[in-house]
Amino acid sequence: METVVLTAMVEEVEDRYVARIDNLNLEGVGESLELAQDELIQVVRGWIESHDGTDTLSDVLTDAGYAGVDEETELQLEFAETTLSAGDE
Repeated sequence: METVVLTAMVEEVEDRYVARIDNLNLEGVGESLELAQDELIQVVRGWIESHDGTDTLSDVLTDAGYAGVDEETELQLEFAETTLSAGDE
């Protein structure tokens, strides 16, 4: 089974954190890094479920630059290393 890795970036925006997968326009927001990541995980699950049984998931992923995806492909969400502002260190 082939695996496609979806990479999310997290950034601090004012007093909150935003985790996003830019090329899929998916994001999660939270008051902490962990909450933003957890919300994005839920958003991605819901997004996948919304495409389940519609045969559109592979087309959407191909359009976003993830070629070769079919219904047997495993999707893996990873968070890139986060760089926070100097005030948070």
